[in-house]
Amino acid sequence: MKTLFKNKTKYTKQTYKKFVEFHQKQYGIYYTTYTIIFIILFIFCLIVQLQSHNYTIAILFVIAVISFILWRIFHPVHEIKNEIKSSKIQHEVEFSFKFYEPYFQVMKGREYENHHYFKIKRVIETDEFIYLYLDKNHALLLNKNGFVIGNCSDFIDFIQKKCKFKYKYISNLDNNHNTKKQK
Repeated sequence: MKTLFKNKTKYTKQTYKKFVEFHQKQYGIYYTTYTIIFIILFIFCLIVQLQSHNYTIAILFVIAVISFILWRIFHPVHEIKNEIKSSKIQHEVEFSFKFYEPYFQVMKGREYENHHYFKIKRVIETDEFIYLYLDKNHALLLNKNGFVIGNCSDFIDFIQKKCKFKYKYISNLDNNHNTKKQK
């Protein structure tokens, strides 16, 4: 099968830090809004239980609110620390991404995984990277200067066709992160 595009990207602490900062700027407001809405709902349920004199259930809601807040604060910090400590970041592993017509392949050394394009949730292009989100928090990072087969411009056209309605361009210079590239 013919390789249409190949990209090599080294995962370094700086690369991961850029991704975390981008992701936080892009999706932090949604995370915070979601958290606030659930805290308000928990507090409403707590008030209802207190008014009904159901103190045992009220205590459970207090425990639930505190647990939820601690989870929302400390879980993301813990995930980021674990990712930074991972071997791929610590040893600055270089990943190769090969793109074929029906699927793409992610290679780390001799290990590889095949992924179908329909599993990509979002494609976000910045000035320096292309992020292929596999879920709401995890993305494959492709350095735009890392193409060894094909070029970045042709790849963008290709991935837009494969991932219809999932592509977005966000300029690093745009403070609001709302600028879309016109094609």
